[in-house]
Amino acid sequence: MAKECNRTDLELRWIRILLTIIAIPILVLIFRTLKSIFIPLVFAIFLSFVFAPLNKYLRKKKVHISIIMALMLVIIIILMIASTLLISSAANSLVTGFPRYQTNLILRMQDAILRFEDFSARFDLAMGEGFGYDLTQLLSPGGFSISGAISNLMATTVDISWNFILIIIFLMFIVAQDGSLAKRLNTVLSEYDRKRTETTLGNIQQQIQRYLLTKTVISLCTAIVGMILMIMYGVDFVLVCGILLFVMNFIPNIGSIIASGIPILISFLQSGLDFRTLSFAVLIIATQMLFGNVLEPKIQGENLNLSPIMVLVSLIFWGWVWGIVGMVLAVPITSAINIILIQIDEKNLVSAIISG
Repeated sequence: MAKECNRTDLELRWIRILLTIIAIPILVLIFRTLKSIFIPLVFAIFLSFVFAPLNKYLRKKKVHISIIMALMLVIIIILMIASTLLISSAANSLVTGFPRYQTNLILRMQDAILRFEDFSARFDLAMGEGFGYDLTQLLSPGGFSISGAISNLMATTVDISWNFILIIIFLMFIVAQDGSLAKRLNTVLSEYDRKRTETTLGNIQQQIQRYLLTKTVISLCTAIVGMILMIMYGVDFVLVCGILLFVMNFIPNIGSIIASGIPILISFLQSGLDFRTLSFAVLIIATQMLFGNVLEPKIQGENLNLSPIMVLVSLIFWGWVWGIVGMVLAVPITSAINIILIQIDEKNLVSAIISG
C-alpha cells in the first residue's frame, strides 16, 4: 500500500513538472503577443507599490477613496506632461542640431578608413572589398539619416506615453480594490495561508519600492553629473544626453554603458580623438562605474537577492519578450518571481538558482 502511494505521489510530481514545462512557453507566448496589455498592467502594479505609502497614510486619515484616486491622478498627469514636454524639447534640439554632425561622422569615418588603408599598404595587408562602400551613400539624406532615425526614436518614445492612459485605468482599479483584498483573503483562505499571502505581497512591495527609489536616485545623480561634465567640456545636446543617462540607467549592466557612449561620440564628432575627448570619456565612464558598481550595490545591499548571472539572463529574456521596456522591468519582475517561489518552497531548485 505504501509503495503504491509513493508511486502515485511520484507520478503526480512528474505530471506537475511536465505541465509546468508545457505551460511556460504558452505563458511566454501570451506575454509576448499581448504585451500592449501586460506592459501597462505591470507598470500600474509597480505604480501602486510606489503610491502605497501615500495610499496607506490617507486611508488611516479616513480620506475617501475617490479623493485618494484623484490625488494620484493629478500627480501622474503632472509627471506625464512634464516628461512629454522635456522629451519634445530634447527631440527638437536634436533634430535641428544633428545634421551637421552627420557630415562630421562621414568625414571621421572616411579619415579612419584612409588611415587603415595606408597602414595596410605599408605592411602589405589584403584589404579585400569590405571598405569599398560609399559612406556618403550610406549616410546621405536619401539613404540613412541619423536625424531621421533619432526623430523616429523620439516619436516612438512619445507614442509610448499614450500607454499612460491604460496604465492610469489599471492603477485606478487596483487602488479601488486595495481595501477589499484583505476581506476577500479572509473569506477564501485560512488564517495561515492569508498571513503567508500578505507576507509575500508585503515583501514584493517592499523590495520593489526600495529598488525603484534607489534606482531613481542613482539614475538622477548619474544624469546630473554627466550633464555637468558635458557643460564643462562644451559637449552639445546636454538635455538629450541627460535624459538618456537617466532612462538607460534603469537597464542593468548595459544601459549605462550605451548611454555614456552617446555623449562620448558627440564629443568625438566635435573635436576628434584628442585629449579633450579622451579625458571626457574617462570621466563619464568613471562616473557610471562609481554610481553603478560602487554606490548602488552598497545601497541596495542584498535586498534583491538575485545572482549577477540571473540579472543578465532576465535582462535578455524580458528584452526579447517586451523589448526595451522589458529590460527596464526585468529586475523587479524577476525579484518578485523569486519571492513568490521562496514563499511556496524555501528549498526549491529554481529559487536557489535565481538567488545570489
